[in-house]
Amino acid sequence: MTRAPNVPILPRAGAPVSVLVDYDGTVSRQDVGDLLLKRHVADQALVEKMDRAYKDGLLGSRDLTRWDMKVLPRDAELLRTEAAAIPQDDTFPAFVRAVRAAGALVEIVSDGLGFYVASNLERMDPALADLPVATNANRVDGPEGVSFPYGHPACHVCGTCKRERVRLHGAGGRAVVFVGDGTSDRYAAHHADVVFAKDSLLAWGRATGRHFGAWERFSEIESWFEEALRDGRLPATHADLPAWRAAHRPEGPGFICGPEVWGPGRTVPGPAPDVAGEG
Repeated sequence: MTRAPNVPILPRAGAPVSVLVDYDGTVSRQDVGDLLLKRHVADQALVEKMDRAYKDGLLGSRDLTRWDMKVLPRDAELLRTEAAAIPQDDTFPAFVRAVRAAGALVEIVSDGLGFYVASNLERMDPALADLPVATNANRVDGPEGVSFPYGHPACHVCGTCKRERVRLHGAGGRAVVFVGDGTSDRYAAHHADVVFAKDSLLAWGRATGRHFGAWERFSEIESWFEEALRDGRLPATHADLPAWRAAHRPEGPGFICGPEVWGPGRTVPGPAPDVAGEG
């Protein structure tokens, strides 16, 4: 796996844009973990109970990931084989090529089980083998068991802190585009400059008054991306970035998650703060 560096390596040439992309239900057409659990766990009522607890904020994704790996078969080859058979969006490789042609970056940020992300991407297109991936690790990856190399040091709710990946790229002088679909994606979307959302992330955006672009295939975002660099909706050069930032998002958003609002050391989300909608 091409692990994303903890501090992103950000070139000074090309478009100062980073595109951060969720994997499960976003690049993959279905959530891989959900399908593995449906296939291998006899007590589906318990699976649904755990999933509902997560979506209702009663369970963090770190604890859910540990539980998922506990109940799935201890057969790495079987899990990898079945994960590899789950369809992916075949327009994603062309999207990555378009972003890279502009000198911009693509990074995968996944809070799923993680072990299938890099191998599935490379199977879809060998050119994606060097795509940086920030995701969780578990016993399918090696003998260490479940670990969270991209987790927040003071907040233990999410396995991969997508919020901090967005903020790291932004702090490095990038406009950040986020693409996602699920529950944990809201924490990243809140801090991104541009968001493409579907399913529960889109529903959350509409409920909170945030402006998210709806999408279904990466080919749609590819067309938008190329046009946005031409018409100023994204900065095409580093010289464009200060004026673009002043016009599009002059003030950084407040926090809606993490130790800043929930306190340190939490394993489940705290109450949602009253923060005005951010696009």
